[in-house]
Amino acid sequence: MRVALQLYTVREECERDLERTLRRLGAQGYDGVELYSLHGQEPGTVRSWLDEAGLAVAGRHASLQPLEEELPSLAAELAVLGADRIALSWIDPESLDEPAALVQRIEAVARSAQNAGLHLGFHNHWSELRPLADGATFLDLLRELPAELLWLELDLGWVWHAGADPVAELERTAGRCPLVHVKDYASREGRDDVPVGDGIVGYERVLPAALKAGAEWLVVEEDDVGDDPFTAVERSLQAVRRLAPA
Repeated sequence: MRVALQLYTVREECERDLERTLRRLGAQGYDGVELYSLHGQEPGTVRSWLDEAGLAVAGRHASLQPLEEELPSLAAELAVLGADRIALSWIDPESLDEPAALVQRIEAVARSAQNAGLHLGFHNHWSELRPLADGATFLDLLRELPAELLWLELDLGWVWHAGADPVAELERTAGRCPLVHVKDYASREGRDDVPVGDGIVGYERVLPAALKAGAEWLVVEEDDVGDDPFTAVERSLQAVRRLAPA
């Protein structure tokens, strides 16, 4: 089990000084990071900074259009960074009005990624947990695709926020969720995400289930870390280390 940080959590710090940000995360004890951008830097430069900080690349996020139109350049970037997992980061909830067509697009990207030497994943938000017309969720539809074609990056906080049980979703996804997102909330009423362990998602129950389901990376994410981001992400790291079985 390794712990990474989704760098979107500290996006402003990455824009100001990516090298310094990586050094601080390495010093805190993170094992790796999940990228969503290189912030204008060359892949080789970022790889050298990661190596110096002792950080691995757990994976990368990208939206659907770049995955459909820029896959060769993304594959080349990840080859330099030493990773082969890339996850579809977000879909517009309105696109779920035509779920079958969207599944077809995702399947096509997954096959193209496979041909490029990459493994495509899907990162959920709240809308993919809501029942569609036939009662199934969009995540259920994605689970019908072959596991070797598409892995699922369950965002355990968003699963909980949507009213579903993260442990149940992990059990349904066992064996195909090498990365999971660890995000905590103070309530279901608003977007009040907090450092892991400070909320009520219940990670003392959820993290053991994630590891049982085959998670290799626990990826910390917090959309709004406030005025002291590095203290927030260090607090999350300490909580994950404490709550996840050794």
